[in-house]
Amino acid sequence: MHLRRVQIDFHGNHADFAQSFERFRHALDAEQLDAVPRYNAELIFEEIVANIVRYGAVAGRDPAIRVTLEPLPDSVRITFDDDGVPFDPCADFEPDPPRSLEGEKIGGFGLTLVRRAASSLEYLRTDDGHNRLRVSVAR
Repeated sequence: MHLRRVQIDFHGNHADFAQSFERFRHALDAEQLDAVPRYNAELIFEEIVANIVRYGAVAGRDPAIRVTLEPLPDSVRITFDDDGVPFDPCADFEPDPPRSLEGEKIGGFGLTLVRRAASSLEYLRTDDGHNRLRVSVAR
């Protein structure tokens, strides 16, 4: 059985995040991806949605999130669409390397991990005020 296009709509809060991640993992089960692309897809989902939940709220309202999972011959495409604050995760940004282990901060590397796990990333701020991020994961 191969993956069909799956769309998951939810609110950007912790409870919906957990439920949507389970739905996403269930959709990936149908595709029977090898371990590395499966891990990459889950990591990307978790990092991107966690950032939307943490930073995307507008005027105290949880952002509306839609994640679409699509099969392609050589990859799986994951499209994240949200109505939160504008944010381009494709913009040039790499955290500064620590000068010492004592100076190392925890966190801040999620987008770096996403960039390394993805075979491509494309961002668009839509005319109707949504963030749209398309991420491909090589099979």
